[in-house]
Amino acid sequence: MSKPQTAKNIQIPDSILREMLTDSEWRMLRNRWQIINLLEEGISIRKIAEQVKVGTDTVVRVARMVEKGNLRKILDKEKNPIKKLKTQTPWIFGKSG
Repeated sequence: MSKPQTAKNIQIPDSILREMLTDSEWRMLRNRWQIINLLEEGISIRKIAEQVKVGTDTVVRVARMVEKGNLRKILDKEKNPIKKLKTQTPWIFGKSG
């Protein structure tokens, strides 16, 4: 017997999403979104970490999620897509110069 098919595009209203997440999860989601926007502006990883009050490892993790994961595809489909991230530290992503 095969698994039942489920929709991949589920629209969850913000009010319901807010109720489903803990305060900590909501704060991290908000921080990650802020990190994505600051990376797009070309701000350095250290400055983003200071501004958002997270560790540099969190900023790098979010940048990698955007660059290598499905998050890039999702963001590209949105009305206001986020451009390819600008960073002054290309070595973080395994690029040389």
